Amino acid sequence: MFEVPVALEEAVRGAVRAQLGEAALATGPLVKAIVERSRRYTSERERIAAAPAGDLAARAAFFTIADAMKIAIPIGELAGRGALPARRPLRVADVGAGCGAMTLGLLACLPDAQLEVTAIDRDAAALRLAADAVARYAGARVAIHVRTGDAAGAVPPADLVVLGSVLNELEPDAALRVVERGLAALAGDGALIVVEPALRDTTRALHHLRDAAIARGAHVFAPCTRHTAPCPMLARPDDWCHEDRPLRLPPATAELARLTHLRDDGMKLAYLVLRTSPLDLVPDPAAYRVVAAPHAQKGKLELLGCAPSGHRTLRLLKRHRTATNRDLERAARGDVLTLTGGTDDGTRVEVDADTTVTRLEPATARE
Repeated sequence: MFEVPVALEEAVRGAVRAQLGEAALATGPLVKAIVERSRRYTSERERIAAAPAGDLAARAAFFTIADAMKIAIPIGELAGRGALPARRPLRVADVGAGCGAMTLGLLACLPDAQLEVTAIDRDAAALRLAADAVARYAGARVAIHVRTGDAAGAVPPADLVVLGSVLNELEPDAALRVVERGLAALAGDGALIVVEPALRDTTRALHHLRDAAIARGAHVFAPCTRHTAPCPMLARPDDWCHEDRPLRLPPATAELARLTHLRDDGMKLAYLVLRTSPLDLVPDPAAYRVVAAPHAQKGKLELLGCAPSGHRTLRLLKRHRTATNRDLERAARGDVLTLTGGTDDGTRVEVDADTTVTRLEPATARE
């Protein structure tokens, strides 16, 4: 279970009060602004550039807090492979930082780290709020520098470049240029982390961007165990993969989620971690990433896995259950499975009584 620290919520709400006044946190107008912003990012994307009254408060007091821990998945996976640069301070370029969700999430999931953050966004008011919230939350263990500018501008040298809900607002060519600039700014052992909304169109755009980045020499670290193009999810127009993880929100944000019916059923996101130097998410070169919720029917269990060979339905009949393949039944979306044995016909892998299945949790944050 991922959890947003109460102290993070308090820091953001304190910054909202200081920057926008107590009235910005009034429940009625705030709920209305949250719902309005959600519509513009989902069903009314033609209005995405609009910023009505109360939008900054909605971004900060709800979406920033609710989205902060999304970065914990890629950070956990990097740390699990010893691929998180150990420099102190860790240099972070938060491109399209907004109110600071990704930086706050980094601070929450790296509680002992010292960070030097350059936060870049075209919205100066959002950056002021982000800097205030970060200082309240982390104090002296972070130095934050804000820079007003477009996401397409230069990126300072960094160990981590993070792009939170930025690329979906850009045309594909512009999004790729932002990624290329981010990769060029990385230290040799650094990583670029993209976090996007878990919508079909925005996620499929991220799959296309993944393939374009590979063509330009980038290496995919996560979520894929497949490092080549094309992404198998692009073969059919309705396919896409995203994460859906359990999340516990702090009290005030949980109440806003209840009132708006948003973010009250977990943490959904699409993400991509790119590096300039090769490293696999897990050591097994044939591992499957579970990319959909398992589907249990009478007498069998099926789940969808994606591997270097492509995506496959992994099927276990009840009569073939053994102690060595029981990990298939324990698997959830986001886990990685390694298989020894089984029969692959090109679309489905039959897990039989002689198959050994090992389940891995690369981000290890599930109860």
